[in-house]
Amino acid sequence: MERKVYYSFYDIPFSSHSAPKPPLTSKTEILHLLVSMAILSTAFAFSMSGGLIGLIRIKDPIGVLIYSLKFSIIGILTGFFFHELSHKLTARRFGLWAEYRMFPAGLLFALILGIFFGFVVAAPGAVNVWGGARRFEFGRIALAGPLANLVIGTLALVGYLHVGIDTLYGSILGFVAMINIFLAFFNLLPFGPLDGKKVIAWNSVVWAVVIIYSFALLMFSLGRIFVPYPKV
Repeated sequence: MERKVYYSFYDIPFSSHSAPKPPLTSKTEILHLLVSMAILSTAFAFSMSGGLIGLIRIKDPIGVLIYSLKFSIIGILTGFFFHELSHKLTARRFGLWAEYRMFPAGLLFALILGIFFGFVVAAPGAVNVWGGARRFEFGRIALAGPLANLVIGTLALVGYLHVGIDTLYGSILGFVAMINIFLAFFNLLPFGPLDGKKVIAWNSVVWAVVIIYSFALLMFSLGRIFVPYPKV
């Protein structure tokens, strides 16, 4: 008898009473997410403050760092967490097992850059997918992350344009918009391990439409959004 190979969880012919359901998450995934978010928030807070050199030159370095940390946490929550969550939930929709795993070396590199050099280039980790994803599934899973950033970024941009930068809410919305729009565009670039390479391998037309939209949104935002600078 020829052995049947199943490429997705939902292809397996379980009965409705016996089909196992993969767990939503695990203690390991939660730990990896919390550690990643804590390190990234710290790295971006130092980056917004100009790094150690910038903090040394001002009168209230602790106050500035705390001010920066507030924006950094919001940016990481909306930009990083929901990006990875979208990858995960899309993979689970296809019946695949998916969990986030941090990349310690990438997180350490981001932290060092943020603290000592005042800028951040981050490769914090990724959602790992198991279960034999087919090309269209893999492409849609990859697209889900940047799409989440684009939705959040677009809504935040509309709110920012309505509220303006003169209020705290306006500053937060502008920062969230800029972070998410940039992350969407960056992750859609078709290079290396970025999402764009996986999306273009699945459907180049979809990739082109989404990256053009993200680029147009980025160009529109650059002249209209002023990222809040820590108060000294």
